[in-house]
Parts: sequence; structure tokens; C-alpha cells
Amino acid sequence: MELRQLVYFTSIAEHGSISAAARALHMSQPPLSYAIDQLEAEIGVKLFVRSVKGIVLTPAGQLFYQRANDILLRSDSAMREVSHIADRRTFRIGLTPTVIPVLARSLCQLEKKDHSLQLEIHEGNTYALKEQLDDGSIDAAVIRTPVNLQGCQYLKIMDEPMAAVFRPSRKKKTIAPKELSGIPLIVYRRYEPLITETFQKHALELNIICECDDARTALQFAADGLGTAIVPMTIAAKEKDLCIAEIQAKELHTSILLAWHHAKPIIDELIKILNKNH
Repeated sequence: MELRQLVYFTSIAEHGSISAAARALHMSQPPLSYAIDQLEAEIGVKLFVRSVKGIVLTPAGQLFYQRANDILLRSDSAMREVSHIADRRTFRIGLTPTVIPVLARSLCQLEKKDHSLQLEIHEGNTYALKEQLDDGSIDAAVIRTPVNLQGCQYLKIMDEPMAAVFRPSRKKKTIAPKELSGIPLIVYRRYEPLITETFQKHALELNIICECDDARTALQFAADGLGTAIVPMTIAAKEKDLCIAEIQAKELHTSILLAWHHAKPIIDELIKILNKNH
């Protein structure tokens, strides 16, 4: 298997047809079709379903597309890193969207200390970033609990409470869990087990009307009046037109962690900055 085959495959998957991919790759269709036939023969599975409407990935093709993209990203990263090895350092760090407000200033300070540093930011959810950390795609990750950190070294950057976010019909700085009992809730999916456990512990009625995979989505639905969103406080604090109330429950807290496998001077430098800022 060659990298060019992966480039051809991902291009076809993204364009939905061999002809469109051929135009994007500046090549003719026959050699592109032949390369894909060779790839399917080599790995022994069908990657595409071909029809008059275009090309659709099979389940095996969908998985292979994710892995092929990972390989191509790592290849590009390695080439950039090697090409600048004489005068630049590359720091590959993963960030979940909800930690960016907390980490942005520290990463800016890190870069300003050493202008030869190139930051390579990988964004994703905690579980995807943990997988990239484990397979060596990134040097470090800033993620949130709950997460299994077996085999990792880590630094706790900060603890923070969860917040209830709703339209400003009333102003409250704090809110008790019992005040959320029975009301329509919008929940960031990865915290659903934690929220469910807390409500059960306090014998409260849990009325989740919407689950989503991004805290920003939850906040948008809250702004549109669907219900009350429960999200980490640092994300909630960015909302200026909504009421934000800290939930008074010790169980509803999350920690932001810097995690890594292998010690590097650049990680030590970031730790010093984080300790100073937090």
C-alpha cells in the first residue's frame, strides 16, 4: 500500500465520484479507477458501492477513510517537522473545544517564549484525543474528566463546576439540583451519566429533552428557548445574553487535565506556564 493510494481513496470519498476526484487530482479516470481496484484487492474488502448516483462508502470504507485520514495527517505532520528540524520545533497538542478558552493564553505565551516553535493543534473530543495520544499522533492533550488515563502522566490544570444556562427569565448566580428537577434539560452527551447519577442520588426527576455532542450546541438550544443547558462553567461564562447559574452539587464538577506519555522539554515549559496561570 502506498500513500498515493490513500490520497486517491480519500479524494474519491470526499468528492463522491471518480470523475470529480480525477479532476481535483489533475489526472484521468482510468488510472484512478485502477489504483482503487488494486487497493480493494490488496486489503480484500469492498470500500465503495458504485451506482449511477455516485459512489458511497461501505461500512468497511467508512472505517478505512478515518484511518487513511489519520495516516495522511501524520505523514504531513512528519514532513513538516522534518523539513523545519534545523530551526523549528513542532508541538502537536490535542484540545477539546471546551478547553480552548482556558488554554489559549498559555499556548500563546509558550509560543512567544520561543518563536521557533510551531504549534500543531488537533481538535476533537476527549476520547478521540486520548486515542491519538496513545498511538503517538500527538505529544500531549488537554482533556476533561471523566476519562481513563491509565498509562498516562497528567497535570490537573483546574477543577470547575457545571452550570445551568437558560434564558434570563430570572437572575441567579447559583442553583440547587432540586430546582432542576422535572424541568426540560439539554445535556452535553458525555456528561449524561454523571448528571443521571447525581439526580438519582438526590431522588430528583430527570427530564432530558435533548442530548448533543458539543456544549456549544447545547448553549444554542438554550438560547432558542428549548430548555436549560448543563455545561462546564468556563464554556457557559462566554454567554453574555443568557442566565448562568453554578449548580450547587459537588458531584457535578469536571477537571481539565494536561495528559502525556513521554516527557519532553516543551511539555515541561507548558507545565510551568500553566502552574503560573492557574
